[in-house]
Amino acid sequence: MRGMLVRLWLIQKRLLKRRSFFLLMCLAPLFAAGVGRLSKEPSGIAAIALYLPEGDQTAAEIADRLLAGESVLRYLPCGGEAEARTLVESGEADAAWIFAEDTEESLRELAERRRVRPVVTVVEREDSVPLTLGREILSAAIYPSYAYAVYEGYVRGDLGMEEMSDEELRAVYESVAVEGSLFQMVYPDQTPGEAEDYSYVQAPLRGILAIWLTFCGLAAALWFMQDEERGVYDKAAGRKRLSASYRACAVFLADAAVVLLLSVKLSGVFTDWKREVVSCVVFAACVTVFANLLRLLCSTPQRLGVLLLPLGALMLALCPVFVNLPYFMAGKLLLPPWYYLQSIHNVRYLYLMAAYTAGLFTVSLLFEWLVDLDLIRR
Repeated sequence: MRGMLVRLWLIQKRLLKRRSFFLLMCLAPLFAAGVGRLSKEPSGIAAIALYLPEGDQTAAEIADRLLAGESVLRYLPCGGEAEARTLVESGEADAAWIFAEDTEESLRELAERRRVRPVVTVVEREDSVPLTLGREILSAAIYPSYAYAVYEGYVRGDLGMEEMSDEELRAVYESVAVEGSLFQMVYPDQTPGEAEDYSYVQAPLRGILAIWLTFCGLAAALWFMQDEERGVYDKAAGRKRLSASYRACAVFLADAAVVLLLSVKLSGVFTDWKREVVSCVVFAACVTVFANLLRLLCSTPQRLGVLLLPLGALMLALCPVFVNLPYFMAGKLLLPPWYYLQSIHNVRYLYLMAAYTAGLFTVSLLFEWLVDLDLIRR
C-alpha cells in the first residue's frame, strides 16, 4: 500500500510540472465563474421593445405578468410607439410589442365578437424560434384578461345581470378561478423542478464540464502514450503496463473530478453533496476505463489525437448538453457523459454507468490478453 501511494504521488508530481495540466485545471473553474456571473446580468434569448399606453390598467396588468419572475426574454420599456419601432429598425430590439391605446375596450370587443381590433401590434424584422416563443409568452399573458372579458360579457349580456357591480363580478370570478400551474415538474428522484433555480445561461454548463472531464481523461491517455514512446514504461509489459496506465489516468481524473465539483458549485448548478460526489466519482472511473480502452484500440498518439474532434462533436450532439434528442440511443449508450448527466436526478443511470464501466474494463483486459497472445497486433 505504501508503494502504491508513493507511485501515485510521483505521478501527481509529474503532472504538477506540466503547464498544460494547470491550463486544463484552470479552464473549468474560470469558465464556470464567468457563466455564474453572466447569469446574474440582464439577459435573454430575444430583446423586446415594450410600449404601454399611459393610464391603461389592463395593459399594466398584462405587463406585470410579463415582467414577473425570471424570463427568457429581455424587455426594453419605450415611451412611445415610434421609439419601439426605431429600436427594431436599428437592431437594438428583436421585436416590438405595442399595446393598443384602449386595451380593455379592445379585449371587450374581441370577447363579444363585435369587432376584432389588434390588442397588441407585434413588429419584427424577421421571424425566428425565439420570437415564436415570445408570441406564445405574450398570448399567455393576455389570456387571463381576455378570459375575464368573455366572462363579464356572458354574465352581463347573456344572463342579463347588469345590476352587478364590477367589484362583485370580479369577486365571484376570482373565487372560482384556478390559480397556479396545472402541471408539476418532478425529476425521477422526486426532486421538484423548482429546486434547480438557475437561468438558461447556466443550464448547459454541467454538460460542458462533463465533456471537459472526458477530454481530461483522453489527455491523460495521450500523455501516457507519449511516455510509452519515450521508453518510460519499457520494463512494464502486458497487464502491468495496463495497470500503470490506469494509475496515470486515475490521478489526473481525481484532480479533474475535484475541479468539476468546485466548478459546478461556482456556477450555481450544484444539487446535493452526496449525489454530486458519488456521481462524479463513478463518472471519473468510467472515463478512466473509457480513455484507456481508446488508447488500446488506437495504439498511437496520432490516431487518438485524430479521434478527439469527432468524439467531441458526437458528445455535444448526443449528450443532453444543449438539447436532449430522443434518437440515436445506441450512440448515447457508448458515451460516458450521457450516463453522468442522467444520473444526477436518476439513480438508475448511476448503476448503469457502473455496469458500463465494468463492461469496458472487461473488454480492456480481454483486448490486452489477446495482444499478449499475439492474436491481435497493435
